[in-house]
Amino acid sequence: MAIFRLEGNDISNGELIIASPINIELEKHLETWLENSPRALIPDERVLWIGRQTSATDEGGTIYSDLIGVDSNGNLVIVELKKGKPDRDVIAQILDYAAWLDELTDPQIVKMAESYFESRNEYNGNSFQDVFAEFFEIPETEGLPTLKNHSRLYIIAEDIPPRLIKVCRFLRAKYGMEINCIIVSTFKTEADEILVNTEFKVGDEPIGNNKSYQSDNITLPRWSGEKPVKQIVKEAVLEITNKDRTYEFQLKDLRSLILSKHPDFNPNTVVSQLYADCVNHPSRHHYPGGENLYWYVSRARYRLYDEKTDTINNTL
Repeated sequence: MAIFRLEGNDISNGELIIASPINIELEKHLETWLENSPRALIPDERVLWIGRQTSATDEGGTIYSDLIGVDSNGNLVIVELKKGKPDRDVIAQILDYAAWLDELTDPQIVKMAESYFESRNEYNGNSFQDVFAEFFEIPETEGLPTLKNHSRLYIIAEDIPPRLIKVCRFLRAKYGMEINCIIVSTFKTEADEILVNTEFKVGDEPIGNNKSYQSDNITLPRWSGEKPVKQIVKEAVLEITNKDRTYEFQLKDLRSLILSKHPDFNPNTVVSQLYADCVNHPSRHHYPGGENLYWYVSRARYRLYDEKTDTINNTL
């Protein structure tokens, strides 16, 4: 796999300069990179990390999970990072983590999360419930989802052998297990810029044998419809507001409208697209290249951006 940098100010007449592959301490550095950039793991979704190198001891010894997170549905996200080419033992290892987490009670998971927040000096000592609701924009009138609905497993390595990929695809298709395999490659440009490329080797396939498979607790494969996510969200916002820039719409209503038209659409991607195109949302800087389309009003509440009356100075 080659990564190139386009050199030259004229995009129509530029030159491709190859970036040289480099070796990194993958497990150490990538773990930190993902911890600092949770949106890099699952395209168009957000993950709230609740643990790193969390240990558990049983009769078989002590295990350490690399990263543990939770998505907006309360599903646990478990990440195992490996340097080089892992063998099939990594599947048993990540399933071991999933089985351990499945035995924990909700209060135990909440305690783990709050301890992690404290170690990172994040969220100003707020409770897990408050952090979750704010992070995923859960309206104050709605309760939080049940934790541990489902486990989303991610094996990340510099190379993944075909036999491991075959087993993971079998578990995903035959038994509905959401297991993903991602290859990570790192490169350095002549200007010493570090470039990171990720490639899903397992993760685009439907979960289970039914291609229309979906659940409130299990996410769908990444959207592959004719229209891009950005266009679908924009069209739905224009419809729900009737292009009225003063009309405030709720996130849940926008999701419902989109799902009524596109049943296979992953509703968890809606909020990320709003952030990308929302002029004043605090998380916008995580989504470069967005348009000025929407205006953040309050948690889970938005409207169309009005360039005549809205200014960045009166944002959060």
